[in-house]
Amino acid sequence: MTDHWASSIWFWLVLLLVLMTGSLLVGSVTTNISQLWQPDAPQFAVVWELRFPRVINAVVVGACLSVAGLLIQNLVKNPLADPYLLGVSGGAATVQLLVIMMGLSLSQSWLFLSGFLGSLLATVLLLKLSYLGELRPNKLTLNGVVLAFGFAAVISFVLSTAQGQQIKSMMFWLMGDLSFARPSLLMVVLGFLACVWLYRHARSLDVLARGDLFAAKSGVAVKKMNLWVFVLTALLTSMAVAQAGTIGFVGLIIPHLVRMLVGHRHRDLIPMCLLVGGCFLLLADTLARTVLSPVQLPVGVFTAIIGVPVFLWLNRKV
Repeated sequence: MTDHWASSIWFWLVLLLVLMTGSLLVGSVTTNISQLWQPDAPQFAVVWELRFPRVINAVVVGACLSVAGLLIQNLVKNPLADPYLLGVSGGAATVQLLVIMMGLSLSQSWLFLSGFLGSLLATVLLLKLSYLGELRPNKLTLNGVVLAFGFAAVISFVLSTAQGQQIKSMMFWLMGDLSFARPSLLMVVLGFLACVWLYRHARSLDVLARGDLFAAKSGVAVKKMNLWVFVLTALLTSMAVAQAGTIGFVGLIIPHLVRMLVGHRHRDLIPMCLLVGGCFLLLADTLARTVLSPVQLPVGVFTAIIGVPVFLWLNRKV
């Protein structure tokens, strides 16, 4: 790891805490920092019952998407790859939009479970199509893109037949929405376990990034490792999409930014992606709910507004 301040985990950890505190204080109702610890203050309930769960959710979703982006770029050896390349998000979107349209349940827990089920089914289908004794990145990429187009057609059909308030709810979710999300304990636990496993196999990921042939010659079980990377990428993406909709650019630009800061060692990349991804999505979500306050905008609008110039800048630096 370099000595530059921006490459320090401690810098990003402090920045994350500062952004979390700032996000708790700003919104349609202005809050003084001293009121965060006063239960009798009128803003106390707003901060801890509405803003705090949303802040935690933004950090967790951003972290999951960032690590998923790091893994998929490693797996398919494509710098333009992002977590949605697998078509997993399309499966989650299709099932969740159908749930919204049919009015089966609009509770957060049901939406999360239905989205997770949809992404799980999409993952199983993609694995069935792409795994023939081994996981071939090229076949995985092509099948994922085709499945994504197929799910997009179903989503277009659902949107064209939806009515009234359903359309607004669907569009917000498709652009990324954290306004009604609550942190999922399942997501936190599974995400933590996935990152621990990845950190323990960071050396194998370093070798795998240099190509399957080189990894095989270096003693890495390439078939097994590629399969695990795919499964964990799909898992992290599934949980993020089921929780907050399709939020673009997080999984695309954060891995590139982190590589510029700390190099290519996954022992450094994994924790940094967690922190930088959490900071990025938290900043975008804070802007989404404050720029036109009290009107709240989809967070995906701001990840794109920030992500496009950042990606173009990164592309010039590489």
